[in-house]
Amino acid sequence: MSNEDLARRAVASPHWRWMPGMRCIVPPRHDGGTGYYSRVTDAGWPTEDDSDPLPDLTDPATLGCLLALVREAWGVGSLVYRPWNGAIRAWRVVTFAHDEDWMTVARLLGEGATEAHALVAALEAAP
Repeated sequence: MSNEDLARRAVASPHWRWMPGMRCIVPPRHDGGTGYYSRVTDAGWPTEDDSDPLPDLTDPATLGCLLALVREAWGVGSLVYRPWNGAIRAWRVVTFAHDEDWMTVARLLGEGATEAHALVAALEAAP
């Protein structure tokens, strides 16, 4: 799956919103204009035209905001994601809780081939 396809999945989620600090990719316009990168600011949306920007999921600040959106969507403050250490080479987004016997229970929220894939999967799976 391309980064553009993954970005389209992210913005299609009902839990998606643009946050200050995110970097977006504004695709080339149909009239021959060039594409460019921009950041969302506290003042609002960075584009002045009717373009359809996508989040740059290779940008560390954008990934941090995506993590915050996943935490918010799932209603958990403690959320971890990490590469899986084993034969399966995938990123997993996990939250931990305690059951009635105070045993730690892990809950898988999303996984994917990359950090961005796992976070987008977790955002899409949120209730």
